[in-house]
Formats: sequence, structure tokens, C-alpha cells
Amino acid sequence: MHHGKHFRRLNRTSSHRNALLRNLVSSLIEHGRIETTIAKAKELKPIADKMVTLGKKGDIEARKQALSYLNSRDITMPKLFDELAPRFANRQGGYTRIQRIGNRYGDNAPMAVIEYIDGPSDIKRELTTKTLATLFSKSGQEQVSIKDLSNNTDLPKTLVRNLKKIQFSNSIESLDEAVRKEMASRSSA
Repeated sequence: MHHGKHFRRLNRTSSHRNALLRNLVSSLIEHGRIETTIAKAKELKPIADKMVTLGKKGDIEARKQALSYLNSRDITMPKLFDELAPRFANRQGGYTRIQRIGNRYGDNAPMAVIEYIDGPSDIKRELTTKTLATLFSKSGQEQVSIKDLSNNTDLPKTLVRNLKKIQFSNSIESLDEAVRKEMASRSSA
């Protein structure tokens, strides 16, 4: 039977599609975040997660499999095995996040940013800190600790949800410091 065989063909031949996905996953490992269409990001997500799983295994067979799939191996192999694998050592899966960013000018294609979570340039953390800094500056109050904010019912539900999500990977002190820096940059500008 032909059940469960569907995947996005991305209007390409199989060799072109495989080359595209190999290039995308290599760029994602190299840069940590890439901007692409939503369809490509959704196809890329399981492959990128499998690469991190290979990095966590770390044995010779996993290195051979990653070596056979990745491009620019002198850059991507050390990043995968020396940076990403230790970063996700305690996580069971879900290493990537797809964040929609609107439509592309020109052909109106829906675009997204796919990134490895808990990184130095985590888009959800950046958006949450900017939103908190805006809320604090509009209300004219000094910053309150994020620990106190998560129980606050005045905040939007999405902001509270995002705060809880990013607290798993970031300490409360680092989040407080990021919001403080954002507020300082807004007040000096």
C-alpha cells in the first residue's frame, strides 16, 4: 500500500530536492538560523533534528553518516559534534523552531525563520525581551523580576506562555539582564 508516503516535493526533481535539503541543513548548522519558505522549513526540520541526534551519538558511524550528508564539512562537522551536541545533551528532541515572519516581497511566498533553539540568537527570546521592555517603558515603571511577572494576570497570554518556554533554557537572571539592556538601549536612543 502507498499510505504514509507523502512529503513535499517542492516542485523539484528528487536529486534537486535532496541537494536543496542538504544545502539548507548545512547552512542551518553553520549559521544557527536561516530564512526560507515555510514549506522548505517544514521539510528541513526533521532532517536537522536527525543531524543533532547523530551529533549526540558521537560515535564513528554517526560521524560517517553526518559526513556523507553535510556540505562544507570543515565548518559543519565541528559545529555539529562540538557545539550543538553538548548544547542539546539533556534534550530529548525538538531542537529546531520555525517562526513565521510574513510574506516575501516579489512573489508573496510565506516565509519563516528556522533556528536551533536555546542559542545565543534565539528569536523567541529576542521578541519576548523587546515586548517586555516596551511594556515597562510604556507603563513608566522600573523593571520587575521575571519571576514575579509569570504569575501576573495583566500580561497577554502569549507573552506569559513565551516567558515560560524560554525560562527552561535561560536563567531568570539572564532574562532580567536582557530586558534591562533593551530598556537601556531604548532610553539612550
